Amino acid sequence: MPNETPFSKNAEMYRDEKVFAEGEDLAMLIKTAECRAEQRVLDVGAGAGHTALAFSPYVQECIGIDATQEMVDVASSFAKEKGAGNVHFQKGTAEELPFPDDSFDVITCRYAAHHFSNVHQAVSEVARVLKKNGRFFLVDHYAPEAPDLDEFVNHLNRLRDPSHVRESSLSEWQSMFTANQLGYEEIQKWNLPIEYNSWIKRGGTPADREQRIISHLNNASDEARDTFCLELNQNGKPESFCLKAILIQGVKR
Repeated sequence: MPNETPFSKNAEMYRDEKVFAEGEDLAMLIKTAECRAEQRVLDVGAGAGHTALAFSPYVQECIGIDATQEMVDVASSFAKEKGAGNVHFQKGTAEELPFPDDSFDVITCRYAAHHFSNVHQAVSEVARVLKKNGRFFLVDHYAPEAPDLDEFVNHLNRLRDPSHVRESSLSEWQSMFTANQLGYEEIQKWNLPIEYNSWIKRGGTPADREQRIISHLNNASDEARDTFCLELNQNGKPESFCLKAILIQGVKR
């Protein structure tokens, strides 16, 4: 990931953004995981720490790992504010997890995988450090199977944030899970609403790239407008859209 990203420049915005702090998927994730008091949890791509902190009351220990030091610092301060003594954050990448084999009962990754430089290697690492019969929970937005819609949404996200690597399709996710002896179960899909102005501000998107985003959205096909719930005002200024999101569970065989 490049050194200068929206995460290093605007880390506190990500702490306060409702999509990450209060998303219904977070409660769904906790409910589905059915954690126990003796378990250890790893959150990969921990960001501002919301997922690890949400799990902390239910388990023995949560560790959050993130590639951006500014995010690690914000998450660590957040945990201290919340009095969560069993949560720790450290810098590291998903592609080289600094933990021994079979270390964790539960691993989570929420709205981070589309930034990983090598998502196949990241899934391999998750499987390595997950205990047998342990569970991996992935929450992310995904690309539709149709190539034109895949290109539309990935180009949109790269325009806004060059650290975006790729939203994988569900068939790609299934292939990655299966290749690493992880079961593949789609728990729930939903449309993730995006308020345009907040999205642009959080991404620190410069004006020239924003103009390209506006042009890209105005040139969207009818199918893309419908798929991504695109709303433009009468002047062609984007107001909102949605991303296609999913919670996937993988049990290590």
